[in-house]
Amino acid sequence: MGRRKANPDDQKAQGFPGKRRTKVERQIEQAEKLAALLASAPAESGDRLAPPALLLDPRCAPALGVWRDYTPRLAKLNLFGELDRHTFAIFCVYSAEFAAAQQDILDNGYSRNVKTVSGDLMPRVNPSVDRRDTAQKIILEMARRFGLTPLDQMQLLGQQAALPMGGLFAGQSVRPVAGAAADQPSPQPETAPPAQDVVGVLDQLDSPAPGRLQ
Repeated sequence: MGRRKANPDDQKAQGFPGKRRTKVERQIEQAEKLAALLASAPAESGDRLAPPALLLDPRCAPALGVWRDYTPRLAKLNLFGELDRHTFAIFCVYSAEFAAAQQDILDNGYSRNVKTVSGDLMPRVNPSVDRRDTAQKIILEMARRFGLTPLDQMQLLGQQAALPMGGLFAGQSVRPVAGAAADQPSPQPETAPPAQDVVGVLDQLDSPAPGRLQ
């Protein structure tokens, strides 16, 4: 008597034991895992500033430190909302990457000696230099999104002022940037001259009657 074939649903629930997963199946599983990390926050917390689960990995402790340092202050300035969690998590990861690369440069220098095919030693640029410079570019680019420098704050406030109905921060108080002309009264629109009566305009065009001096 042959071996009874297992139910496909049971096999799926058990992760298909004994069956080698295809490359696509592994990619789908990894994508689902990453999606869950991006979307989830600590279940016991209803705080909108709760970090995404991907930052709770012990290996992401430096990035989590950046999150906990910045998000409360950004929220007080109305520059951080619940929908910003994932974007700001990227900023935190690259900030930690910059710090790690810089520390490696300090510990091991800007170059390292590597062996060539002939067995000689040749100095090569420390890969952390490129890692640090790449992270720095991304950090400064993303800083504009959250007003993390005085110049970025002024640009955000200028964009907000240019939008109708109070702009991005309608109904919210935003701390003015030091040195910005926030306290100066806005210029009043010029009032148009009063419209003249039609009869008055025609009177100005009338020529003087005969015998009258102009």
